[in-house]
Amino acid sequence: MKKTIETILKENTLCVLCTEKDGRPYCSLMTYILGEDMETLFMVAFVDSKKYKNIAHNKYVSVLVDNRHIRGKESNTGIVSITFEGIAQTLKPEFAIEIKSRLAEAHPELGEIANDSASVVLGIRLVNYKLLEGPVQSEQGDI
Repeated sequence: MKKTIETILKENTLCVLCTEKDGRPYCSLMTYILGEDMETLFMVAFVDSKKYKNIAHNKYVSVLVDNRHIRGKESNTGIVSITFEGIAQTLKPEFAIEIKSRLAEAHPELGEIANDSASVVLGIRLVNYKLLEGPVQSEQGDI
C-alpha cells in the first residue's frame, strides 16, 4: 500500500462511511480503528441504524478519510483525501468482543455504544482507492 495512504489511515480516527439502499445514498461520520492488515477498518454501529440496515441490504460501501485535522488552520500543506471502495461485513460476536474492547479503549466516547448488546462491529475491507493531493493531483489503484 502506498505510504501516504497508510500514514493517513494510521493518523486518523474519523471517516465518512457512505452506504446505499434502493438508489438512496447515506453518509455517516464514524470513528474507526485500523486493522493489523492495514486494509480493514473497524467501526461500531447499532443494528437499528440506517447505516447498518443499508449494509445488510448492500455490502458495498465508500469511505472518505482526509488529513484536515492533522493539517491545522495555519498549515501551508494541502489537503490530502482518500476515497475508498470497500466491502462491509458484520463481525461474528466472538470476534466482535475484542474489537469493541479496542474501540472503547482507544475512543472512550464509544464505550456506551460498544458495550450495548444492540451494537455490532462492522469490518470494512478496503478494495481500491482514489488519492487526491489538492484539487487536481490524483492517483488511484487497488489495495
